[in-house]
Parts: sequence; structure tokens; C-alpha cells
Amino acid sequence: MASSKEYAYYLKGNKLAIVQKDLVFSSGQTLSQPGLNDLAVSGRLLWKSPKESIADGLEIQYAYSPEYTIESSTGKYTTLVDWKAHSTGNYLVIQGATNYDTKLDAGDYFLLRKAGKWNGIHQVQSFGSVTYDASTYTSGVINTYTVTDGDPATTTDFEETPELYYNVNVLNDEDDTLPLPEYLCKAVVYYVKAKYAEDTGEIDMKEYFMREFRALTEKFHAGKQRGPFKVQSLSML
Repeated sequence: MASSKEYAYYLKGNKLAIVQKDLVFSSGQTLSQPGLNDLAVSGRLLWKSPKESIADGLEIQYAYSPEYTIESSTGKYTTLVDWKAHSTGNYLVIQGATNYDTKLDAGDYFLLRKAGKWNGIHQVQSFGSVTYDASTYTSGVINTYTVTDGDPATTTDFEETPELYYNVNVLNDEDDTLPLPEYLCKAVVYYVKAKYAEDTGEIDMKEYFMREFRALTEKFHAGKQRGPFKVQSLSML
């Protein structure tokens, strides 16, 4: 018979941690959720790191505004071979069997996936030549602005076959357009008005705009809930 398990999460900076409830209070179930530092009767913490692996057992649902969008999933290279640190400035250098300057220019951004710790957005600083399998690629080296602690004299192979996406739209200045649904754009207007009201000391107006902001965001997220809504009727006494 399966036993129930209780999990919780907490945020610290940009990191999220999952914890599991290990013990219970001697008085039994409590109405309030125990804090992360609450102690059980034996003096041990109630919440600990998960005690076992639960494959596909936890789902975290969230919404966010991405820092980039991939404009074409077919615009990618899968020819990267290894990486190292540049001899000047310890910037990340990635190397591969393609002339990458046909799709990228200095200053362009690109996205790496399946590249281990280098997953994410990088910016091109310059290109260089490299030789693989007796073939010389005049722009097979991409010098980036990403700082690394690697050794300039040592190249490290990628553990997987990384994917380099070059058709990437990055949010990098005030002229960019946020990829928000039209419904949430109305909420953003209320939020900006609330901040203006707060700056001018109109607290009542600020609270009004924040109520409208919360109402729109809550309706938006409620509309994404899957499954039927059930309403229970109340009998009159």
C-alpha cells in the first residue's frame, strides 16, 4: 500500500530546493504548515532533503517571461566538438567542424543546449581557425564573452552532442518586445500605473491599480487550469 509523502520547496536567490517531511509533531496534525526550521519531538528537523528518488513524481508549474526566443528550431549547428579557455581573459572558446561565421557575426547571441554547464545564451566576440580530420575551418572557433575557469592549454570534449541555435532573439535593450499574451499586457499597464502612483505618494490609487493587476493575473493563471471546475451547492438552513 502506497504511503503519502509531503514535499515543500524554498527559494534562495535564483536557486530552488525541494525538501521532504520526515517526522510529525507529537500532537498530531497541525493546522498551519510547519516552517523549514521547525523541530519534531526528538529535536530533529521536520524538513530534510528528499529521502528517496521519485522518478516523475514531482511537477513544478510556473510561468515566466523568457530572456530569449528561438525564432527557428531548424537554425542550429550540431558540429561542436570541444571547448577551452582563451589565453587572454579566460573567456570561453568553443570549437567545431563548421565555418560558423556564415550564420553568426561578432556581437551576435546564440544559444547552447546539451552542452553541460555551458547551456544558455552566449555572445560572439570573434572567430578563429581550427583543424579537424585534416580539414581546416577558418571560423571553426567561436570566442565568446563568457568567463570560464578552464585551462587555455587544455581542450575538453562535450559529454553530449551540443546544439548551437543561431536564430535567437535576445532581450537585451529597451527596444525589445516582451513576449506576453495580450491579456497580461493589460495587467502590466495596471502595474506601471501603480508604481507611478506610489512614486507620487498616492497610496489609495496605488492600491487600486495593484488590485486590478492581481485580478487580471489571477484570472489568467486560473484559465490555464486543466480539468473541469466543480461547484458545490450550499443548502439553506
